[in-house]
Amino acid sequence: MPTTEMVVMVAITAALILGFIAILRLLATFITHKTMRQAIETKPELADRLLERITHRRERQGDDRLALVLIAIGIAMALAAVIATDDWEDIRVAIAAALFPLLVGGTLWLRFRAVERARHSDRTE
Repeated sequence: MPTTEMVVMVAITAALILGFIAILRLLATFITHKTMRQAIETKPELADRLLERITHRRERQGDDRLALVLIAIGIAMALAAVIATDDWEDIRVAIAAALFPLLVGGTLWLRFRAVERARHSDRTE
């Protein structure tokens, strides 16, 4: 399979998966709004507690997982290029491609650490 066809197939697959995820989120939002409307129409006195429970933001734990996965992918891509080929031009191209997940993952990881450090300093003050 030529490289261009492979890239196009990966892009199409990624677009389809991301579209499916977006449709699922839209469906979940639709169901939530329908539930809120029904609650307000049937029992307005209980609607405040329901709305508070539904709209309450949940604190996300483990946001650093995505960063760590991206860093691992970047390292794996770079090492695979070094191990698999003898042509220095291919190795440089592959390592350049590996820099993207490394930099994005590193940035997400540093951001997560900064947020955690700020949260801990706010609790101690």
